[in-house]
Amino acid sequence: MEFPDVAGEPWFPRGAVSTNPVPSEHAPVGFSSFEVPLSWTTTVMLWPNAGLPNLEVLQTWSESEDLWGDVTCLQSATSLDWTSGSLGPIGKMDCGRDGIWRIEILPFDYDGHGRRLSEHIGSNPYVAQGGLQWRGRDVLLFWRDLGAWPSAADVLESLIESEKLDDARILIEECGRALGRFHLSTVEVADPTKVAKRWNERLKVLEERTKSSTLWRAPHGRRTVGTLTHRNFSLRNIVVLNDIHSKPNLEDVHILFPGDGVYGALIPLEHRAPALQDLAAGYRSIERIEGGTSGMRIELRRCFLDGWRSTAPPRWASDDALDSHKGGVPIWEYEQVLKEVLYAHAFDDEIDPRTHWFLNHVDRIQAGMFRARTIAAGALTCTALLGFGIYAGVTELLEWSDSIPLMLCGLAVLPLRQLYRSLAPPPY
Repeated sequence: MEFPDVAGEPWFPRGAVSTNPVPSEHAPVGFSSFEVPLSWTTTVMLWPNAGLPNLEVLQTWSESEDLWGDVTCLQSATSLDWTSGSLGPIGKMDCGRDGIWRIEILPFDYDGHGRRLSEHIGSNPYVAQGGLQWRGRDVLLFWRDLGAWPSAADVLESLIESEKLDDARILIEECGRALGRFHLSTVEVADPTKVAKRWNERLKVLEERTKSSTLWRAPHGRRTVGTLTHRNFSLRNIVVLNDIHSKPNLEDVHILFPGDGVYGALIPLEHRAPALQDLAAGYRSIERIEGGTSGMRIELRRCFLDGWRSTAPPRWASDDALDSHKGGVPIWEYEQVLKEVLYAHAFDDEIDPRTHWFLNHVDRIQAGMFRARTIAAGALTCTALLGFGIYAGVTELLEWSDSIPLMLCGLAVLPLRQLYRSLAPPPY
């Protein structure tokens, strides 16, 4: 069994493959499997036995016992055209009265996140309608085709180029609101167990795999809890529908919920992450938009945050949850940046200059937070002196004339705490 000629495909992690893939024993019906050695682990790739199927072969897959959801498009399809996507091959099917459908083959996946999102969200054209899952991983996903609608990234770049900055703010705020509504829907499946140690261990793994010279850990606040996240959130995964004049309606945006695919296979998410992971991914997506100035991007990040906070669960969007001294959004943006480096290496892409910029500023961010912690320590010291002064005066351990100077230290507590909070990196 020869390994298929897919090394040049955009979804194949050729830059991370250390040696030649070898056949593996187990695979779903109609597929072959290959062990693909990466420089840090081995992952399994699934591929159709005879290569990308024609329509006749594709329709035989409708007999698989591993199918789930609405896959009636397999039988009604009258034509099939294949292209390459970021997660795997994409087949466009004309299904007559059933409309245009897409079939996605995911050669790599980890834990079937595409199906998980579909089952959580329910009837919705912006999630996979069905698919094939084998041993917990997504192999096929079937979608209503939404190729006619532009992405929020494309619309935003057009608005920036046209200098329609007010419209750009409206669009980005609506994108934030859409993400917040998704997170609100995940409250009931959130896990309140604090797993800060495991999240920090994930950062360590990313630092090692990217050979990064940075080191950053966070305690994470008590309101930072793991939940069902998007995992691949970006402005590219938001569609903007048209208004009655066939122009993009900036207030009618919808999030697409794709599978995890090769990205999850490269760095699996072993434990649920907080909603802040998706928020940070949104920030990184704004950073990668072409055109505009750094000041404009900061403004758009602020708009995105405002939109998200207006619809997200209040506890998750509280000042305590967004406190950067406890991690907040910056630590998750750091995670996103490390993943950008990992993916760039894996797919033989150049690392974006804005990714380099963030990593080069990690030490500066940490130095500022260290200075802030010394101010916090000063506030604690003043609180202790206030308490001791009161105790010493009441117990006559000291004369009141000697205790009062200690008690006056308490006047500095509030200003020091306010200064401490003001020195935290902003949440946008």
